[in-house]
Amino acid sequence: SGHIRPCRSEAPTRRTMDVPALLAYLKLPRPDVVTKALDIILGFTTQKDFQAAWGKTQGATTHLVALACARGDPEISKKASKCLVNLAEDTFIRQQILRNKGVTLCVAKIKDITSEEQHELYVSLLANLTTDKKACMELVSLEGGKDLEYFFHKYLNTHGDEDDEPRFQYGGYVITNITQYDFGRQWLLGAEKDGNNAEKDGKAGDAEKEAPKTKKRHRCMCMPKYKRMNIRKEPSSAGAPVGDFVYHGEIIEALEEKDGWIRHEKGWTAKEWDGMEILIPYENNLALLLALTESHNPIRRLATFQTVRNCSLDSKLVSKGVVRAHNLLEKLLLPMVVPKLFSEKDAKGMPKKVITKNQHLHEMDRKRVGGEASKEKDHFNNSALVEDPAIKKAILETLIQFVRDDKMRRLCDENRVYVVLRELHLFETVKEIGELITHVQNFFILDKTCLQQPRDAVVQNEVWSSPDGPAWNGPIDPAKPAIEAAPQRADEGKDAVTAPTEKPESKDVVAGSE
Repeated sequence: SGHIRPCRSEAPTRRTMDVPALLAYLKLPRPDVVTKALDIILGFTTQKDFQAAWGKTQGATTHLVALACARGDPEISKKASKCLVNLAEDTFIRQQILRNKGVTLCVAKIKDITSEEQHELYVSLLANLTTDKKACMELVSLEGGKDLEYFFHKYLNTHGDEDDEPRFQYGGYVITNITQYDFGRQWLLGAEKDGNNAEKDGKAGDAEKEAPKTKKRHRCMCMPKYKRMNIRKEPSSAGAPVGDFVYHGEIIEALEEKDGWIRHEKGWTAKEWDGMEILIPYENNLALLLALTESHNPIRRLATFQTVRNCSLDSKLVSKGVVRAHNLLEKLLLPMVVPKLFSEKDAKGMPKKVITKNQHLHEMDRKRVGGEASKEKDHFNNSALVEDPAIKKAILETLIQFVRDDKMRRLCDENRVYVVLRELHLFETVKEIGELITHVQNFFILDKTCLQQPRDAVVQNEVWSSPDGPAWNGPIDPAKPAIEAAPQRADEGKDAVTAPTEKPESKDVVAGSE
């Protein structure tokens, strides 16, 4: 599931507890008693029996949400929120929290508070709540999507040292949960052109990628303290206001930058105000998400690749133009590279970063065999053999959706996806990953138009013949005609293997379900 690890209490726990009696203590007008009662409750919230008893007690969840919303006592609000994070693991209680506007509570707290610890709490609670479809719909629709836009940019547009902070890690889980559903994918991919109409064969995508950017764009993100920022006549806080504003969520084009101020068509606006970054470099949502594939934090990378996998069910992502414009195949292949050096023939057409990484891994492996130190600190230089299997699984499930489409299969073939997977297959020890690799390879092997790039030495049983395919194998389009098998080589066995023609129904993808 996409649930966050539980919050712990410092108070000792007992085997059983009377929920109605605890609820009575929570209603007393004494903060010290309420605080102690919350400590006791927190010690039980990870127990399934207690969760069931709490859900059956009338008014218990409603009162706990009210305490979490309390502004007068931050300590009570924090402890009540910790209890909600754990209790939200129970489906019935999660529904109760949602009926009490739990999503609105989380978003309002994220905007209002400055404590990093409390930010982590409400992002964790939101991650648990968004395992429910109703919560995802509510978050996407709040303020016409602006609240989700704020959340997305706040928790995903961060790199470096902040990568390891839980509030930024769990933000990815929220986006992954939302993109389980069509409305979430449409929100994330809304800025992308329809690859089936506007970007035929990827030519428009190439033109967009190569076109020079004349003006640098910024998005105004002035919440939680403000909803708009003054525009001034000069690049100074002492400058006279022009009488107009830049509003939260608005995108501006920078004509000039000076002393921390940006001039746009309406005047000057400060990049930072009152210690908060106001104008951040703007990229569309997909580009911002894909930048996190290079994060050094494995939790953020996993959430990113799972989100891409969810989005691969949308025809906008499965198009040559979008994939080329964002170098998506390169990003998907980098975690799949092994130290075995690609031949010149194999590397022809392969993304440059993939070739560079393969050469680096080969050199480091040679030094290791020779007894030289080869410890790597950068995850980019890690072999696929030590990559998280859940990340590899999400990537392979994305590639399965890609190679179902004829044009995308040609593009994958041109980028030598088959070759990268072929070499990984030699060393992969996880059975499920090996089956997924072979399932992707089936589409190349059974398509006579693909180069295939077989190994010099024939490997028997190259094609995996399971009729059902891997566990996660949802269709994105109506069924396509069966792929015509390639002419059989003389050195292969006589038994022919056909590609599966039936596609099993897709199932919902939940963050962290691997």
